[in-house]
Formats: sequence, C-alpha cells, structure tokens
Amino acid sequence: MKINAGTLRDYLVATTENAQDHAAEPPQLMCLVDQMDQIFQEEIFARDFEVNPTAGLLVMNAYTMLLGGVRQALSGHVVSTFPIVRTALESACYAFLIARDEAKADVWFHRHDSEKAHKDCRDTFTVGRAVKELKVIDPVMAEYVQAHYEASIDFGAHPNRKSVIDHLEDSGPLGEDFHSFELTGVYGQNSWHVNFALLVCVEVGQAIAFLVAASSENHPLINERVDLLQDWVDAKNRMAEDINGEPINYTGPMYSSVLPPV
Repeated sequence: MKINAGTLRDYLVATTENAQDHAAEPPQLMCLVDQMDQIFQEEIFARDFEVNPTAGLLVMNAYTMLLGGVRQALSGHVVSTFPIVRTALESACYAFLIARDEAKADVWFHRHDSEKAHKDCRDTFTVGRAVKELKVIDPVMAEYVQAHYEASIDFGAHPNRKSVIDHLEDSGPLGEDFHSFELTGVYGQNSWHVNFALLVCVEVGQAIAFLVAASSENHPLINERVDLLQDWVDAKNRMAEDINGEPINYTGPMYSSVLPPV
C-alpha cells in the first residue's frame, strides 16, 4: 500500500482560496445562512435575554462555534464541519440545562476541581438530559435535537464509516500492481458538498435557536413569533429539495436523506 497526500501548504492554499472565492461569490445556500444569522441577531441578541449568566456564556459559545462550522463549510473541508456544529449544539444544550436549573452552573464551573467534580459534570451535562427536559416544552424539537446530535457523530464528529467512506472514490487500476482510491478532503467552490455542509449548519442552527429561545422564559421566538421560526424551517426545506431535484422523504435531519449526485 502506498499513500500520497498533499502537503499542509497545499491544504492551506486550497481552503483559503475556497473561502476567498465564496466571499466574492457566495455559494447557492449562503442565503439560508444569512437568514439564520439575521434571526440570531434580530430575534435573540437584539432583545433582552433573561437568563443565568453562565447559560448566557454558553449561548454565545454555541453561536460562535456555529459560525466556525460555517467557516469550515466555506473552506471546502466539509467533514470537519461536523465536530464543530456538534460542539455548538452541545453548548446550547448545556445552556438550556442551566437555564432550567441554575444550580447546574456551579457543577459546570467546578468540573476540573476534582475527579468527583469531573464525573458529576459529565453526568449532569449530556445531550440526552437536555432532550428529556426539552420534551416538556416541545417533543418534536426534542427529537430533532437528539437526531442532529446523533447524525453529527455519524457524518464526521467521530471517524465513523460515513465520515470516511462517503468521501472515497474508486480511481481504478494504477499500473500493474495497484488499485487507486482517492479520499477527498477539500471540495471545490460552490460544490454540492459545500452547499450540503451549509445545509447542515442551518439545520443545526435551527435546533440551537430553539434551545436558546427555550432557555429564556416566554421567549417571543417560540411563542408569539413562532411563525417566523416556522417560515425559516419551511424556506430551508424548499431550498434543500430544490437542490436535491425532488421532494425529500426524511425523518430527523434533512441532510441525512440528501444524496450527492451520481
């Protein structure tokens, strides 16, 4: 077996060029990302947000990590989007748990004080616990959050089959002694895979926005302005099906049911 891999400089040049090209000419789904950011800015950050300060910090961390996921998507290194958006989703879940029980803030702060404190924190802060709490507010969104967490692990947050084999291409025989395969690390400008990664960011962003709103009592985004949230979800669904070329029969994250062109 022989492995040929590009250099670090090759990688940096390719990802930087993608980011610059996308800044000059946004990819097809960037409009949904811009809409996502507008909702965060106008519906969450521009309003009074009554929440425990620690929960507030975790909300900001969730948002900045989500932006990091967008940045990775725009770089073309699609697989690396998933570990980042998973962390963003976890941060929003932690914020929600603290908002529901402020005593958990101390558990989070003292995580590294002792072995017991570390275990207590790991046991207290899980996506599963957040999902259980969220079911009281909205069972459908609770399932949505859980599904996104699991999908992120399948698609790249862990080195599972989908995160590797889905990016492998059979290049055919190579001389008399070898058969060649190519593992794509960086996809090109406005490629299907770049837009797929942006769809991932938007879908996770919708889960995060709901968790953030649910962390503040009677937040307008999931009460009197819930139609805005639904319109955003509907717009995402229409755009994804447009790119897919046909209606998507899916449960959980829509991106899990979107297949690349043959």
